[in-house]
Amino acid sequence: MQFLEMPAEERLNCFFELMSCGGEHHLWTYDTDGNLLSTDARDMALHKMFAASGLLEYLVDYCKEHHDLIVLSIAQGLLWCAAFETDSDEHVTKIYVYGPVATQDLSYETIGTITNNSDVTESWRPKFRRILRRIPVVMTSVLFQHAIMFNYCITGKKITVPDIVFYSSKKADTTPEAPSRNRIQTYMAEQELLRMVREGNLFYKKALERASSVSTGVGSGDRNAMRHAMISQIVFISLCTRAAIEGGLSPEVAYSKGDAYINDVLQCTSVTDTVHIGHSMYADFIETVHNRKNKQLYSPPVQSCCDYIDTHLESQIDLETLARRVGYSEYYLSRKFKTETGKSLNEYIRTARIDRAKILLATTEMSIQSISDRLCFGNRSFFADTFRKTVGMPPAEYRKKHLKL
Repeated sequence: MQFLEMPAEERLNCFFELMSCGGEHHLWTYDTDGNLLSTDARDMALHKMFAASGLLEYLVDYCKEHHDLIVLSIAQGLLWCAAFETDSDEHVTKIYVYGPVATQDLSYETIGTITNNSDVTESWRPKFRRILRRIPVVMTSVLFQHAIMFNYCITGKKITVPDIVFYSSKKADTTPEAPSRNRIQTYMAEQELLRMVREGNLFYKKALERASSVSTGVGSGDRNAMRHAMISQIVFISLCTRAAIEGGLSPEVAYSKGDAYINDVLQCTSVTDTVHIGHSMYADFIETVHNRKNKQLYSPPVQSCCDYIDTHLESQIDLETLARRVGYSEYYLSRKFKTETGKSLNEYIRTARIDRAKILLATTEMSIQSISDRLCFGNRSFFADTFRKTVGMPPAEYRKKHLKL
């Protein structure tokens, strides 16, 4: 019998039989209301811990609209994988949870914190601590492979690490050591940020806030705050550049944007400035990938012109340069460009500059005059008038509504 012809329960039995060679790996099956249907664990303490962490409640809410494999964690470094059985209409019918596992040995302080935060009685606490000490330790890379195989056993779908969704419990972390050593949460937050770039997902602000709460940047060991901020932002820009390429952005556009933002970081004189550039860069890459995924497919010459415009918004752009770039006459390029995009070249350039201005207004404290100058509008009055006609409100009002630093 082929593996996928076996019932999901038999496939899972095979999976956990193999996992048992490396410690006590547990399977939990829940209905879509969060009621525990079955488990191979010998007691309910780990279930109570999972419920008390808020992760079970999150899973129940998550599966109402999603059924992608998800890895969940708590601040003390424990992780669970959840995969979903669905019916023919893609509605979730069962939730399968594998875990918990740890990515490193749990310290005495961490075990104490988990015990204090879990719904176990005083008399049960000594036994619960012994249970926690038996939780298997799995390297992060190995865990992700386990998660992918776990998902395959249930859904029959082959996925890769970038397809995994990550979620960290928002419950307060009272473990003294956790901020300096919980690398897994930093990695998960980073992967969520990069997934947003690859998807061109405009609902990225919560992910950015979560990442900021678990990471202070690259662990460079440099005590100079300015150098540390610059290194962190350059690394972040480099990661986002590659994620944007994976999301469909051309390498020419992605690397051009990335290089420009790195150059801006190198000219910063304060930590705050580097943070503002990081926010602008992130929003810019997501907007650009989103627009690329959602606009119609242009011919290679017209797409080449669009790419050039997107990477030269802070320079003068003329029809002659674009025509020479694609080997067309200026008259023919003008007609072809408007036929495919629905806009004249000047209209397209103006709209692209307004889109970039919206990002700068929402993510930096640059003055409106500086934004006007940077995007070649000539003067503030023309910029403000163009912005109002395009967006429906003046630049100052837009900033007041959307500024997020």
